[in-house]
Amino acid sequence: MKIALEVIMALLPIAALFVGFLAFRLSAFMASFYAWVLELVVVLAYYQQPPLRVVEASLWGVITIWSGFLVLYTGQIFGQAYRSSGLLAVLLHSVGSLVPAHDKLAQALALVVVIGGFIGAFNGFAVYPVAIPGLIELGFDSVATITSFLVYFAWPQPFVSLFIVPNISNVATHVPIPDIARAAGIAGIPLVFVSILGFIKLLGFRFFTARTQFLYWSMSLSNVAALIIFTQIWPQYGILSLIGGAAISLVVLYVYGRASPMPAPRQTRTAGETPQPAATPAPAHSAGTQLRAYAPLLLGVVLVLATMLPGAKKALEHLAFSVSAWGYKPLSINIFTSAGFFVLITALACYPFALQRVSVAKDLWAGTKRSRSSLSTLAVGSALVYLLVDTGQIQLLARVLSDGGRDVYAWLSPTMESLGGMAFGQGLPADFLLASMQVPVAPLLGIPLAVLVGIVTVMSEGPPNPLKPTQIAYTQSLANVTGKDGEIFRTTLKWQVLSLIAATIFAALLVYLSR
Repeated sequence: MKIALEVIMALLPIAALFVGFLAFRLSAFMASFYAWVLELVVVLAYYQQPPLRVVEASLWGVITIWSGFLVLYTGQIFGQAYRSSGLLAVLLHSVGSLVPAHDKLAQALALVVVIGGFIGAFNGFAVYPVAIPGLIELGFDSVATITSFLVYFAWPQPFVSLFIVPNISNVATHVPIPDIARAAGIAGIPLVFVSILGFIKLLGFRFFTARTQFLYWSMSLSNVAALIIFTQIWPQYGILSLIGGAAISLVVLYVYGRASPMPAPRQTRTAGETPQPAATPAPAHSAGTQLRAYAPLLLGVVLVLATMLPGAKKALEHLAFSVSAWGYKPLSINIFTSAGFFVLITALACYPFALQRVSVAKDLWAGTKRSRSSLSTLAVGSALVYLLVDTGQIQLLARVLSDGGRDVYAWLSPTMESLGGMAFGQGLPADFLLASMQVPVAPLLGIPLAVLVGIVTVMSEGPPNPLKPTQIAYTQSLANVTGKDGEIFRTTLKWQVLSLIAATIFAALLVYLSR
């Protein structure tokens, strides 16, 4: 009876998030805030933690997710700088030239699959400030843009975190990254199909047309082929998974664009597309101008690659420092290897290549104002999560599931990991905790640790991605939208439930085949 009660209390804050979005249509911040208040009551009344300890745990939770705050803030600065410098408009024209101008679906896929794949392989959060404003520039409704992109990026997200050094799952469990990649690659395959389908449908396009069918299957199979090649055949080159998918997709879209009849009839305007006036042909940009649009992105990629070189990696390790307080395990911080630092450098690189007059101060102020909602949401969510960790409630859920045996754990643990990933608001802390929890479970149930950790990587990062209050707040600010938190949550929820079901089936099969 006691364990059942504690399980219910552990699930209460997560249930509060759902109720806040679905029933009361609260903002992401308010839903997270009330969930935190509910957890405070549980911790103080049931676990009888001293109030001072509760405050310390909440503050430590905020500190542990420092990298999340940095990447959210710098992402806003990058988005503002890339737009105001005129580089985004040139990038969109360059990408759009691959396919017919009237084919909005092909243009949207070229932006998120090709550009998103190349950038996302090195920094997932740098994709958001390019893709979301870019889709809006193409004429899509702001809310449709947010929901479609959140659903789409649910499949690349696990592989962004998996191959960025240092890999947090590897740090937590010491399982080699190629072994984690093999399991994650299989578990992630269904996410590709569901995410691209959701992207197309949420933008309002009809699915059962010849053109849509070709684009859907070609983009899906291109990325699945890259996953298989770089997680199953050559997992040591796993970082090429997203790049390979983007490269294959680029070739397919180029051939598609050349083969499309010109002029072609305009596609019927869909629910997700804002009515646009008759467009005049965009002026052709010189090769030098187009290179300037890509230059900051390329510099960001080169910077990430440079930090992976043995000499640079060793030098940067000396720049790390530790923070400790209140008896918690010291936290290692290295700003110069964090994703937020790379995004900031990419943002600053926009100014030397700017195509129009810009004000760094104005961009900084605009980005700061837009980041307030997502940063405050992350702060409350971080405090909530560490209370769950500090009282052992997350660990309790894993222990209860493992007591049910191998089959129960195989089918139910993916849901627990997705709920945990949603509650954390940031993927890396969720990965670290949930991956660590698999270490005692693996020998107990006779499941290879690499399999469990690979499943955790996919389930904690993929299906919950569009449902995280922090992501909802962040994407709204990039699209200059307010008050649509509940609508975004409700719209993406059914797609993420479908993703969760599909990925769970693959994860369970993976467990069975590992016997």
